[in-house]
Amino acid sequence: MSEANDRVRPGGTTRLKSLASIVAAALLAALLPLLVALWAGDGARKLITGESATVRSVTQCVEGGPQLPAAHCYGTWTFRDGRTASGKITGAEVSAGDTIFAGGGWAYDSTSPLHRQVWTPVTIFGAGIAVLAVSWLNYRKNQGRSTPARG
Repeated sequence: MSEANDRVRPGGTTRLKSLASIVAAALLAALLPLLVALWAGDGARKLITGESATVRSVTQCVEGGPQLPAAHCYGTWTFRDGRTASGKITGAEVSAGDTIFAGGGWAYDSTSPLHRQVWTPVTIFGAGIAVLAVSWLNYRKNQGRSTPARG
């Protein structure tokens, strides 16, 4: 029955493939910002809610490596208002008295890892959008041109 429709209406299959391509592109365009937000969201939340704190004590430090998790220590820290928290301090080895960037239950030796966690996916996404925009503009520009006659 599909073949009969294609004979009656030339390009029917092509039209469906074109529609499927448009729907796939629209879904990808809708999902990419969501994926970037999920990828960078935790780091952004920590950058917004975190604050400077002073390390009170360190119980254990673990070296990181290329195939291992990032270097980190376990310890407690105090915020300026007197609140205390404890947990994993990600980054270089720290000791009592060091200033860190922390929240409740998490800490980093500085904000650099968080900035990388946020800005790397945002930059990749932005570059992808730029490439798609240039490709689309090039397609639109060349769409009206006819191919030169061969002969």
